[in-house]
Amino acid sequence: MKQFLPILIFLCFISCGGPKGNWSEPRVILISIDGLRGDILSNPAYTKDCPNLTRLMRDGAYCSNVQSVFPSLTYPSHTSMITGVTPAKHGIVNNRPFTPENNFVDWYWYADSIQVPTLIKNAKQKGLVTLGISWPVSVGAKMDWMLPEIKTVNDTISTIDLVRKHDHPESFLESAKVRGVVPDDGNPSGYNRDRLLHEVFMDAFVRKAPHLSLYHMIETDLVQHEFGKSSTEARDAFMFMDSLVGNIIGFLDKNKLWASTTLIITGDHGFRNYKKQVSLNRLFEKESWLTLSNDSISDWKVVGLASGGSGFVRLKDPTDWDFKKKVRLLLSKQDAFEILEQRHMNGVLWAPRQTDFILLANDGYSFVRNTNQPFIIDKPGGSHGGDPRRTILKTGYIATGRGISNGPIESMAITDIAFIISDLLRLDLEN
Repeated sequence: MKQFLPILIFLCFISCGGPKGNWSEPRVILISIDGLRGDILSNPAYTKDCPNLTRLMRDGAYCSNVQSVFPSLTYPSHTSMITGVTPAKHGIVNNRPFTPENNFVDWYWYADSIQVPTLIKNAKQKGLVTLGISWPVSVGAKMDWMLPEIKTVNDTISTIDLVRKHDHPESFLESAKVRGVVPDDGNPSGYNRDRLLHEVFMDAFVRKAPHLSLYHMIETDLVQHEFGKSSTEARDAFMFMDSLVGNIIGFLDKNKLWASTTLIITGDHGFRNYKKQVSLNRLFEKESWLTLSNDSISDWKVVGLASGGSGFVRLKDPTDWDFKKKVRLLLSKQDAFEILEQRHMNGVLWAPRQTDFILLANDGYSFVRNTNQPFIIDKPGGSHGGDPRRTILKTGYIATGRGISNGPIESMAITDIAFIISDLLRLDLEN
């Protein structure tokens, strides 16, 4: 027992000590409900089943017409929420870096990939206390209390152990475990994962009174991917997230914290249903333009990164004009998508200059990374990642509390959120 005593004392010190805010000081809680579609905020069925979101809409400001970024994916849009700029400037241009060798299995986990100042950085410079729970692109971020979003992509380490390697302080997850917040159940998934993240968030928020909290809820996205946006499963998932929001509202009510607290609920993108999946690299394999083996891609002359409603095609040698013509001709013959070239990649539909073609999935189709299935297969589900100007890909925004006026907002951009928070906390964000 003696050998464990120093560890317990250290964990208790971390739990009881460390940066802490004052409840009378201004604070912002930013909650991202992944896949919160804009139409949910005006759907009578959801307003009935999600009473906590409905209350926040009634008491504050809301918008069902929030335009995300392109591609309308989780990691680019979450980064835009805390930087105020689009992927062209902040550098998180997709969920996944362009690494075809391992079939794009990695993600943009690390905060040092962000190329501009963030709310997190400015809050640190202002001496404010920050909390982050499962926020995308946050591994290594300079937050006072943080459980980053990262997951294992192979079997060499469990997700829970991987998170433990990157939390901050180093004992953040362990100290929560000592207090009984974290159960010994391996790698929770589904609702259990979101329930665990919520317990960790509430535990840290109540003890540390942070000035800026970033909290990402996940299961609503995964359920809509699997079952579609109009499914009973999707509706149940939003009801579950609404109950978690209700816990936070209850704490703010009980402790009379609304005068100092702004609660912002947002999403990162909308959703579109599809009936067919498109495995783009199987098309290129058929032409012998790349080799697929054991979920890896080699010997590629051209390759595509699948991103749901969009695909990004790159040639190994972009100066090979004859080959580029062949690729263009092959892509232009397909019914599943439309093709855009470099001259079209400006404004909203921007892509890195190494991109030779952007593909936009037509209605009923979605691009997938899976190379163990045919080029096109009948398999329904839900996706996003396409043109964010489309109504079905718009997300929602609700804000209540300190500094918020009541009433509907006609339209917003997801980049606006960063500057709203910057003004509320005087963070002087300029990008």
